[in-house]
Amino acid sequence: MSQRTPKRRPSSTRPRSSTHLSLATPPESTPPPETTHPADALPENLVRLLFRQAADLVEDGDPIQTELWCSDVLGAVWSATDGDPAAEDTFADAWVAAAEAVDGTDRPAALTALTALSRIASSASARRTAAAAADRIAATGVPRPRWATAVDDLSAGECWHYGDVFGDQETILCAFRRGPNEHAMLVLIDHTLGGIAKDVFFTEAVAGSLADLQYELAATPVAFLEPIEPAAARRRLQQAFTITDGLVEPRVNEELAPHRALALARVRQLPPSIETVTPEPDVEPDALIAEFLAAPEAADLLDTDLAGRWARLLVDRAIAHADVPARVGPGVLDELLLVDVPEHALLDAASKSAMPAVLTAWTRWAGRRQGLPTSALTWLETALEEMLDEFPEAYRDPDAVAHRNTCPDTVDLRSNRPSRLATPLISPSVLRATSGAGKVGRARPK
Repeated sequence: MSQRTPKRRPSSTRPRSSTHLSLATPPESTPPPETTHPADALPENLVRLLFRQAADLVEDGDPIQTELWCSDVLGAVWSATDGDPAAEDTFADAWVAAAEAVDGTDRPAALTALTALSRIASSASARRTAAAAADRIAATGVPRPRWATAVDDLSAGECWHYGDVFGDQETILCAFRRGPNEHAMLVLIDHTLGGIAKDVFFTEAVAGSLADLQYELAATPVAFLEPIEPAAARRRLQQAFTITDGLVEPRVNEELAPHRALALARVRQLPPSIETVTPEPDVEPDALIAEFLAAPEAADLLDTDLAGRWARLLVDRAIAHADVPARVGPGVLDELLLVDVPEHALLDAASKSAMPAVLTAWTRWAGRRQGLPTSALTWLETALEEMLDEFPEAYRDPDAVAHRNTCPDTVDLRSNRPSRLATPLISPSVLRATSGAGKVGRARPK
């Protein structure tokens, strides 16, 4: 069987020749801020560490290293408080108080830290508080950091996006220039997980990154690389970060937290979008399932009752993940076969036996419905075969077995249990409210 590429759960393509920016911090790592009593002053050891790190950045000529450092600190706050929107303001207030309390040789480092915070903080009030404190310290005669005059000399350049033709994932690349230096931000958006911002990284090799992407993706029949208007990029990125921040324990990669604040700062530099987004029309699940069962792709299915149950599961999964119902792609099938069904569905021999034919028919029908080219459909069917080969092991996994046998929202797809199917198979709360945020992330309480 041919090897499918990209592999399941594809991540963003990272250019091989990219020069990734490193955090300008001492070897010791920054401990996460204390969160037990968020209104308390910062611990003395954390204050010393922050200002010792900031002292190394006072004479840096390019602000990017200081911005990355500040973003890393704020990312620790975001992670430690599960993205609590009030936590950054609380931390910023404590940081400002600590900065204004230092004296002597620590004053330049304190001013450096506040200058960075005034540009990078996600909260507008935190930026204003830090800027006012920085002005007060500078007014006492403390020199501003060498890079301070260049920090606002930032302009946005071209934006590109690339991803798979199925709509599972896309990465938005935005270039920025500050004087003679340029860098790019890349944000991976995962639509199989509700459109979250899953990963962020920065690179200085802007031209090289685009050249690598053009070369690598040209030979991939299921990928695209296209320019995108900066305003459209801003709208998509804002939406992705808003979705991410609305979840508790979203399934993000480890580099998102330390780069999140800087990414949001760069998004603010993009021109605002005036385009009105038309919401997706409401989909009636029963009508969609009936359309599938009446389609020529489903004509050879032997058990229409089981086919309807599987179709219901596919539609409800999309609704639970805030995805487009009847959209199909390797990421959707991967999550279904290797995560959702093993953890949330009880199957017997009949339902297992029906699964390959139903999913193949659904893939062909949904692919035709969303206008996938023949080459992409062929690729997707091969990928589905490989996932079906992996499914038995995933279904036997002890953790999955334990979860589906104890989860109150487990779906019963066994052919001899029709009474359990009187209500929709999966409610929108199933994947969000169970199993460590349901692999997607629980909706943040309003």
